[in-house]
Amino acid sequence: MRYKEYNINKVLEKSIVLFWQKGYNGCSINEIVQVTGVNRYSLYHEFKNKEGILDASLNLYRERYCDNKLSLLQPGESLFETLKKFYMSFLEKNTPTSGCYFIHIGTELADTNETIKNSLNDYLNEIQSLFSKLLIEYKFTIKDAELKARHLLGLYCTAMSLGLIHTSEERNQYVTNGLNLIL
Repeated sequence: MRYKEYNINKVLEKSIVLFWQKGYNGCSINEIVQVTGVNRYSLYHEFKNKEGILDASLNLYRERYCDNKLSLLQPGESLFETLKKFYMSFLEKNTPTSGCYFIHIGTELADTNETIKNSLNDYLNEIQSLFSKLLIEYKFTIKDAELKARHLLGLYCTAMSLGLIHTSEERNQYVTNGLNLIL
């Protein structure tokens, strides 16, 4: 039996960065081979195809970078500060991407890939539900909480693209202005 000479999670981390920088459609399996240092046969054996690498990279991203950030949506300090901390946690430079990988991939593929569309919708519905629950905890009516949660989700979707072209000060100001407007 031959043992793997690579770490799957390292392959996926490098794939996340590659897909973020070039887009899923903008990179080839040859580029994935080059960036990861894993031969084509091993990649196909492990992931079946390029889409399998994408699916696995989204799962890893979710586990490593989203779950702990979603847990920030709990009552704590002020509502404003809780929400701002949540948004800014995705826009910091301590992750492979500045923004949200789900949003980035969804922007490129949701119109043409049903699996990605469903995955993105599930993720966004979860965030909207967490927003709504948080707002209810802060004494908003159910109707107001649901309306504001939709607006907060819209702010999330647009803010997650800001890492591509804006400075950290501009991202901070955009989130602050958006939260002030919604709340």
